[in-house]
Amino acid sequence: MMKNNLSGWKNVYSFTLNQVLKGKAYRISFFIMALLFLASLPVASMLLFNNTGNGDDTSPIKKVYVNNMTSLEISFEDVKSMSPFKHIMFETVKGDYNFLVNHVSEKERTSVILDISEENGAYILHLSMAKDGPVKDIHIQSLGDALSKSFTNRRMASLGIGSEQLSMIQTPVEYKTTMTDNAGAEVIEESTAISFSEYWFAYGVLFFVMMGTVLTGSQVATSIVTEKSNRVVEYLLTSVKPLALMLGKVLAMMTSTLIQMLSLVAALFASNMISSLYTADGGTLLSQLLPDDMFANINIINFIICVILVFMGLLFYAVLAAVAGATVSKLEELNEGLTLFTLSTLVGAYVGIGAIRTLMGSGMNAYVIFSLLFPLSSPFILPGAIQVGRASPLIICIAVVLLAAFIVLLFRFAARIYEVLFLHTGNTIKLKQLFKISKDSV
Repeated sequence: MMKNNLSGWKNVYSFTLNQVLKGKAYRISFFIMALLFLASLPVASMLLFNNTGNGDDTSPIKKVYVNNMTSLEISFEDVKSMSPFKHIMFETVKGDYNFLVNHVSEKERTSVILDISEENGAYILHLSMAKDGPVKDIHIQSLGDALSKSFTNRRMASLGIGSEQLSMIQTPVEYKTTMTDNAGAEVIEESTAISFSEYWFAYGVLFFVMMGTVLTGSQVATSIVTEKSNRVVEYLLTSVKPLALMLGKVLAMMTSTLIQMLSLVAALFASNMISSLYTADGGTLLSQLLPDDMFANINIINFIICVILVFMGLLFYAVLAAVAGATVSKLEELNEGLTLFTLSTLVGAYVGIGAIRTLMGSGMNAYVIFSLLFPLSSPFILPGAIQVGRASPLIICIAVVLLAAFIVLLFRFAARIYEVLFLHTGNTIKLKQLFKISKDSV
């Protein structure tokens, strides 16, 4: 019986997928998103590193006006011995300070002002430059680092502290606190909390999957309601069963969404590789902004598992959207009909967001495990949790089984009611009526 009800779904699938992929709206939106993903990281690299040059490049700063408000006598010979700064003139401030500030801002834009002051036992070095002049923040930073190092060496020399003693003073002190049991053995407590970077990575994966889910569900529901309102469905049902029509449309929309999602992931990887052309050391942007061990758990096996989980999640929510869309007869009523789908998506997403925040704050606990297993939220949070190493194989297996069970139950429910829904015209069918139709169809 089920086999007869599904007869013809492949034809519906191929026809619907072909129509979607040929659609102008799909192609234009896909092109725009792919272009944005490709350009995002290179543009960010250009904005972050556009002023970065080689460390041996000559600084555009021509003169430094020194406003020394301390009792220290400072020489800048060691700074002038450095290749980028050997041409710089250091001149003590004479005359009106405010006049000098205006002069540098308006006329002598290749000069900077160095203020040296003492406050609460600490020395403060402050560099000022002309706004929108040839001297940029990166040049001030480079000169500031050289001045700070020179100033520290001068201070230590005046105190009789040599380079070896200074190195010893500046050596970081590492310590470790351990707990032991009554026998004196160390008690190891491994933290399961995620870092701030891992939090945003998992959050980004959740948001990406949620957008794919909403896109697929809305496309499925809109397609079904459009055909019902145009009476096209009456012609389709002469050769294809309602359940086969639903399955074909659901899988076609899922395929088109997965093509977009996987292509955008590939575009992001390509964008990251292109970003290396604009960084200071030739490394990719993400490698510089994120910790080295951030992607330690990303491998082909975990990626395949994540794709399977996303596919199952899309299937579950797409069938739910198909059922919800078939409860209405007009496009104007679609928002009302999709209430159940929208609420389910929001519940799953917010449970996942809460779990990610809990992971960052306190690590694994009962709530996080529940969110990883709960079929409404597992498609959103589990892929990110796998990639940051917070989902064990046992949890993954249980989550997949539970999600598969929910998909089977939802599909059986849809099989009982879908023929009635597809032929229904009139007021929106409520949830209570759906269960009544399902009960009468047994």
